Formats: sequence, structure tokens, C-alpha cells
Amino acid sequence: MSRKNENGLFAVSIGGVKINVEIADTEEKRIKGLSGRKALTENEGMLFIFENPGIYYFWMKDMLFWVDIIWIDETGGVLGVAENLSPESYPFTFAPDASVKYVLEVNGGFAKKNSITTGDIIVFPSNEK
Repeated sequence: MSRKNENGLFAVSIGGVKINVEIADTEEKRIKGLSGRKALTENEGMLFIFENPGIYYFWMKDMLFWVDIIWIDETGGVLGVAENLSPESYPFTFAPDASVKYVLEVNGGFAKKNSITTGDIIVFPSNEK
């Protein structure tokens, strides 16, 4: 992806809603994720990008706020949403029902507030994925 915005983030949209995302595209970045952060601003998130589609497990280790996890396939289609995941759920893990290439973490309640559902499409800058 190219074209970072003034905050050093990338703009994507899903369900017609623009989200500024930080990219987690290395093993180190994916392991750390949002752990230890105090919060995300509204319409901000982290987009995890994997080299190959697969079943990837997520946990809430060292998380300080609730998140929604949006599971996205290699075509950009939303396969499912895990809503309002609590930091207290650790060490429980969350995984999609099918292979994904992307995972989007946003503030808890984002998916419900913006009516994000299975079948919605994430739009990447310049159609780059």
C-alpha cells in the first residue's frame, strides 16, 4: 500500500466508512498488534496483512480497551465480525470460520455502529491489496 495520510496512516473504507489504519504486515508487528496502547481514535484501526490466506488466531494479551475484529478474505470481502472483545478475555483466542488474508481491528462497537456485516467489502487505496 502507498499514500500514507498526514498522521502516517493509510485510509481504507469498509461499509462506506473511512478508517485510518496502521499496517501490521510483519510477524513482529502482528504479534504486538494493539497491545499496550491506551486507545484508538474514532475511525482508526490496525489492518493485519498476511502473506497467505489462513486461519489466524488473535488474543487480547496486554490490551487496554475493547475491540471488534473484522475477518476479511483475499478478495476484500468481510467473512465475519467478532464484536466487543474484552481485554479480560485473555488467554482465550479468537479465529475466523474460514481462511482470511486480512484482519481489521477497530474500537469495540464500531461494527454495530456502522452496520458492518458479512459480505461488505474493504476498499484499499489505489486498489492495492
